Amino acid sequence: MKRFLIHYFLLLSLSFFVFSCSKELSFETGGTGTAVGTLTDSLGNCRNSEVKGDYEINTQLTDSNYVKVNVTFSSIGKYKIYTDTVNGMWFADSGFNQITGPAVIRLKGKGMPLSSGTADFVLHYGTSKCSFSVTTGGPNNGSSSTDYLPTTVDGWIRYGLDPALTLENGGSLDTFRTTITNITTTSNGNLYHLYETTPTYEALFFSKTNGKYLSKGTPEFDLIYVYDTIVNNATIEYEYLRENAAVGETWESPALRAGVSNGTTVVYGQAKLKFTILANNETASYLGLSFNNIIRLKREMWFQPDNGNNQVVLYAEISYAKGIGMVEQKIYSLVNGQDVLIQRMFIKGYKGL
Repeated sequence: MKRFLIHYFLLLSLSFFVFSCSKELSFETGGTGTAVGTLTDSLGNCRNSEVKGDYEINTQLTDSNYVKVNVTFSSIGKYKIYTDTVNGMWFADSGFNQITGPAVIRLKGKGMPLSSGTADFVLHYGTSKCSFSVTTGGPNNGSSSTDYLPTTVDGWIRYGLDPALTLENGGSLDTFRTTITNITTTSNGNLYHLYETTPTYEALFFSKTNGKYLSKGTPEFDLIYVYDTIVNNATIEYEYLRENAAVGETWESPALRAGVSNGTTVVYGQAKLKFTILANNETASYLGLSFNNIIRLKREMWFQPDNGNNQVVLYAEISYAKGIGMVEQKIYSLVNGQDVLIQRMFIKGYKGL
């Protein structure tokens, strides 16, 4: 197994009002001058927008997809109200307003939702800004998978890394992708699917068998290797996630023999993982969307040097979203009694899951 990622930190860690008089407008007529108006009321507060239509992933928006926006015009003229593009969608309307006072503008929806979840849009008109949300339908955060391990061949997730990782060849890596391949293997009656990373071409094996989420590999972190040496390139099978576990539930992996260099020699010992469920059914924001049904757990790397004490070398808080898998991983080290974040991995895009 190639072990291309950080080794150095292991050694370090060891030592919303309704306006009944409003008129709905949506003009595309000509005129001169620019209308002056605002999205906010007399107190500067934003007023609620009314979202219409159904929003489904990978389905083009139609005339039934629009948002009613409350506006107060203080002069007549041309106007343009619009949003930024979020999750492959945007809303806009422009025309010539011929009245003053409160009005309702219908912003037409354009584009195609890329993922399920709740997207927050910012409205722009003149110097005023307000917001509204659109929830896109689709099971399991936009994935066809019904659990926390998608296995659709050629489906992929792209991750960002902060800070970028230093490779053994001296290069760096701040973004990579993991793709579900068509390769499977069986071990102890468990069917494993091969996930391959690019551009580093690491091979990772994951399985869901009899309700258990299993990994076949080394006792480190998802997609991040730490130990300098795994004796005899040994691997272990371990449960890396429990879908119905209670908060506070813990379990451990088997141990195997590993080593880390101290500069001149390799310190050998027994390495294993301890898992603790921190939260169930969480919601978190990634890619400008709300992901739900997230399980967050703590993964501790334990290492016991020969003739030494068993200790937590590093630990990570990892979040898994239903239908997606891992969406975030934060790795910490304990320095002078303080938890120090040393690496964050986070989802930057996905497709075909």
